[in-house]
Amino acid sequence: MKKILVVLLIAIIPAFAFALEFQLGGTAMYKGLVSNLESGEVPGLDDFTYGAEARLKFGLLQGSLAGLYYPGPGEDHSSILLMTDVGIAVDVLFLRLGAGLGPNLNIGIQGTPDGVPVGFNVKAAVDAQFGRFSIGAVAYWYVSTLSSIGPDLFKESTPWIGLTALFKLF
Repeated sequence: MKKILVVLLIAIIPAFAFALEFQLGGTAMYKGLVSNLESGEVPGLDDFTYGAEARLKFGLLQGSLAGLYYPGPGEDHSSILLMTDVGIAVDVLFLRLGAGLGPNLNIGIQGTPDGVPVGFNVKAAVDAQFGRFSIGAVAYWYVSTLSSIGPDLFKESTPWIGLTALFKLF
């Protein structure tokens, strides 16, 4: 019995090594309202957030962490926003389709963020894979505080759209 277990472990460990994938890169998000773009309003620098994103994929399961610089209204409320999510990612030809949800943490740099600094997000992503490099579109449904959870959830939350450029490390 022990020999069968050892043989199974020897066979499974390399399979797990090839199923694990880690990507790291940059991301930029438009956090203004989509209706502003439709009306022809020119977005300002406060309408964007940017930073780094890391993704770890194992089979169909994918987890990601985005660390974003979040310019607040004026210079008094800037912060670092950590957005984590866990979900699924499926490779179809050269595209990777993913969806997930998870918590946010808002860490104030200047001033204090409004409300409780913990919220959550829902994420959808489509990435074009070019060998070790990928570029993609990502959309977040961002809820800044847990107190926003309720019947008016979608009135309280904000859709964000953006781009990612990732490099596969392993």
